[in-house]
Amino acid sequence: MLEEILIDVDTKAARLVQIREFLKLNPKQFAEKLGENPSNYYQMEAGKRKIGKHKSNELVQLLHLNQEWFETGEGEMFTEESAYQPKPGKMIPAEKARLFLSELPEKDAELYIPYYDVEITAGRIELYFDDIDEIPEGYVYAPHYQGCVMCNVKGNSMYDLIYPGARLYVYHLPDRKYIDYGQIYLVVTAGLRVLKYIRKHPTDDSKVVLASHNPSHDTWDVEKVDILNLFLVKGFENQTSM
Repeated sequence: MLEEILIDVDTKAARLVQIREFLKLNPKQFAEKLGENPSNYYQMEAGKRKIGKHKSNELVQLLHLNQEWFETGEGEMFTEESAYQPKPGKMIPAEKARLFLSELPEKDAELYIPYYDVEITAGRIELYFDDIDEIPEGYVYAPHYQGCVMCNVKGNSMYDLIYPGARLYVYHLPDRKYIDYGQIYLVVTAGLRVLKYIRKHPTDDSKVVLASHNPSHDTWDVEKVDILNLFLVKGFENQTSM
């Protein structure tokens, strides 16, 4: 019986070290995260203090551990709900995001970008897209689009390159003086949000030409001063085909 207890202590202690090293924390930092006295934590990690059932359950809940892994070493270290088990494209609802992201190191939390449920093609401007500071619908793990905002495409002006329903990753450009012509932008004007190529106007430097990928859509000229906000499209993911 004594031998079984010692084995249990040793294996759980070793897994504590694995978790701590995964989170890139030193023993003192990890003890603080767990709300433990550092001296008591050192004893647990060294296998000198038993990690009983109550403490095991406490650690599992606090760190969103996979209980089977913590008990036996089988399976994934964390549950799917854990902030430490990120999945690309997975959205965390806004009401859970604050606590969820606070559990992460800052450099990892920055890999989650805000998602706004707005219509890109036309309609009244709202939320982030007219400089109103609103809470997003949620946050999405998107390590390749750090600093971007995610939204959905609902129109077909960029078909058959970007399909309706596509996920769109856009980067806000605070300075609208410098435009990389030929790129795709989310352009916000008075009352409209449109996804278009921006091309140089052939005769008037005060204007730009907005063009669609879909040949059935006309191009039109827009005064640069009428552009309220400009977002460069960094990437997109088509969800369905037409």
